[in-house]
This record gives sequence, C-alpha cells and structure tokens, in this order.
Amino acid sequence: MYSIPDLQTFVAVAKYGGITSAASQLGISAATTSHRITKLEQALKVTLFHRNSRTFRLTDEGQVFLERVDAILDDLQQAEFDVGSGTAKLRGHLRVTMSPWILSRFIMPVLGKFRSENPELTIEFLAVDRFVPLVEEGQDCAIRVGQLADSSLVAQKLCDNDRIICASPALFQAFGVPESVEDLREFPWVCLPWQTRFDVNDAKGRKRQFSVARSIAVSNSDMLTVGAVEGLGLAIKSRMAVREELETGSLLEVLPGCLHAPEAPIWFVFAAESRTGRKTKAFNDVAKRAFRR
Repeated sequence: MYSIPDLQTFVAVAKYGGITSAASQLGISAATTSHRITKLEQALKVTLFHRNSRTFRLTDEGQVFLERVDAILDDLQQAEFDVGSGTAKLRGHLRVTMSPWILSRFIMPVLGKFRSENPELTIEFLAVDRFVPLVEEGQDCAIRVGQLADSSLVAQKLCDNDRIICASPALFQAFGVPESVEDLREFPWVCLPWQTRFDVNDAKGRKRQFSVARSIAVSNSDMLTVGAVEGLGLAIKSRMAVREELETGSLLEVLPGCLHAPEAPIWFVFAAESRTGRKTKAFNDVAKRAFRR
C-alpha cells in the first residue's frame, strides 16, 4: 500500500517537473523520492509519468490522479486545521480568474508577501476580459467588474468603481475636445470587441443606445489603456483601471456623466461549495488589501 507521504511526493514531482527538484522542496533524498513514485505506480498498476533524462511529465492517468489527490490532501489539511492540529500554511493549487488590468495593477504588486508566507501554494491566473464560468472552467474564484447576475456564487464587494470615457491630450490636439455625445461619433475609438454599442444619457438625460465605428479593436484591457494613452482613440475604461493615468494627466475623462448606469463595482466571487475554502479565503484577503492600497 501507499502512504500520505507517497501521495505528497507524487504531487511534488508533478508540480516541480522532476525527481531532483521535488526532493529538494520536500527535504528528502532523490532516491527516496524515486522510490515513493515507483511504489505508488506499482500499487496503482498504472504509469503516472512519462520519463526522460531531464523531466517527468504526467500521463493521462497521472493527470486524473493528480486532480483527485490534490483535492484529497487539501481536504485532509483542512480537517487537521479545523481540529486545531494542522499547520496554518497553505498548500496545493489555486485557480483564479480576473481581468488583466486587475492582475497587473492590483494583485501582482501585493502578491510577494502572500507567496513568501505560503511557499507550498501555487497559483494559476486566468487573466481574460471575458466572463468566465467558474465551475465549467475549473476556476476556484474570480475578481469581477460590474453588476452581477443572480447566481449560486458568493459575492463580496471589494470596492466601488465606475466606467468612464477617456482619451489622451494628444487626441484632443488632433481632433478637438468633444462637447456633446454626438461629437463622439467624429472621433476614432479603441475598443474591446463588445464595446461598439453602449448606453448614454442624451442632452435631456434620457437613456439611448449609442454606436461607434471602432478604429482599433483589442482583446486585452491593458492594451486598451495603452492604445488610449498613445492617442489612438477614445476608450471606455473602469476608473480604477486608469487611476494612475488620470492622476498624471496622461488620460483625461471625456464628457463626465454621459455614460448611462456607469456603476461597475469590483467583486470577489467564489462557489459556496468550494473545496478550496481556506485558500480562497486567504486570497480574498489579498484582494481586499490590494484594493485598499
């Protein structure tokens, strides 16, 4: 039979890609590490790794086993912690999705301390601007922007935020300063793919749909900011995403208040039945610190 240390060794070899690096992380010899993997494969009667002279790569069976074992070890650590005998350190793997600008501007700058406190925890970021369904895409938690639809997910607000139209001073020098919503049609736009139609308030404060012809389309919110700063066009951005540019004057807000329902709070979202409870809560604390800065 195999033991918990055998399972922990298997996870380490899968995580670090080889016997030597896993042994170093575990504080055991390479021979002991190799012996544990061999014993585990013999007990399971499957090959867990494709081996060559330099690396170990998971087989399909090994990948399935890793996903189940990682969750089991997490549950065991949680049980030990709940009864007061477990370590406070986190281990395992956490998958988090958010927009690129949130990751680059808010999370990465505060991640170093969290990683140093929890060196056995690995984090995988899915940084995309599209809506990512957590369960379907195997994500443990998310940071989302905007009004949330009703769902079974737990949502905790991190901060208030709104969306604005902004542009660089260079764009105004080239095209003038727009004085009304209708003037916006005369300007080039840098857009995410879904931003060519949006709701605005007309001169009488009435809601109406507004369409623009995009000059440049990008699929990444960070690149949207770059395009706006470079004077390539007007852009719709979260105020929090361009806070520094607004403060330095490299971007200026255009027609404040013209967007209808601009409120776009920032939320931390996770599944109520999440099996990564301690890790998710700890990362939620990281997100809270990031948006308090």
